[in-house]
Amino acid sequence: MKAFLKKKKNINLLLGLFLFLIFAQSVVIAKLYSERNDKNYQVNLVPINTKKDSIDYSKMKTDLVQIDETVRNLHQFLASKNVEDNAISLLSKDSLQDAIYVSNVSNRYSQYLVNLQNKLQTVPLGLPTDGYISSNFGKRINPIPTRTVLLASVNKSSDVKKDSLVKAQPQANSSPEADQIQFHKGLDIAVAYGTDVRCAAAGKVIFSGQKGGYGNCIIISHGNGLDTLYGHLSELLVKENDVVKVNDVIAKSGNTGRSTGPHLHYEVHKNNTPVNPRLFLNL
Repeated sequence: MKAFLKKKKNINLLLGLFLFLIFAQSVVIAKLYSERNDKNYQVNLVPINTKKDSIDYSKMKTDLVQIDETVRNLHQFLASKNVEDNAISLLSKDSLQDAIYVSNVSNRYSQYLVNLQNKLQTVPLGLPTDGYISSNFGKRINPIPTRTVLLASVNKSSDVKKDSLVKAQPQANSSPEADQIQFHKGLDIAVAYGTDVRCAAAGKVIFSGQKGGYGNCIIISHGNGLDTLYGHLSELLVKENDVVKVNDVIAKSGNTGRSTGPHLHYEVHKNNTPVNPRLFLNL
């Protein structure tokens, strides 16, 4: 071996072989490292492509357009009822993760807004006619007292006939008597004779005709136990079983029934019990 190494040529050959082995080993390591990156890239690309393919951009665009239109309709509806609403913030990010999120929730959000709009259509918001509230819900003095006095004693020399009835005349500055206090089940809205009466909410007409002291009267069922009643009407424009939408003109105001003058008597019932319509003037 010593004799072999003494020759310079042999030493150069040995060094060259050693360098070749190092170079070959480096090439192999580099190749393995490169293939490892390719495999990782392919593995990572699978879920990315899967997520991307899961997005139906056409449907997402349709849902977002529907959301925008529904929000606009809701704003217009609430504004027509003089109900204040809060501004809705819209997301406007374009990363893949946000796109996936919007794609997943846009249809559900769109359907939620449509359902909300449909529910609001069946809630009797605001007043059903132009004018101002002249009498509120609750106890009040009867505007048409019905108390009568029966004359029990009869003077033969008088011209008063037996059992005649005379309307009691209230005295000035006297306190109202017990039978002059009544419970007013709705609101009286002062309007001119023949003013349009609009449906306060979507629903179905369950009564249209004469109803005692209400005179010409319309009752509409809105579902969820809610009904509205419109009384003292001069003209009925809908009939029983008609389906009506919000703000449809259903009648003309009048002075029929037990009324002191042209106005609209308006009631809201929850499960057949009158409730204060003012509860529905604002959300």
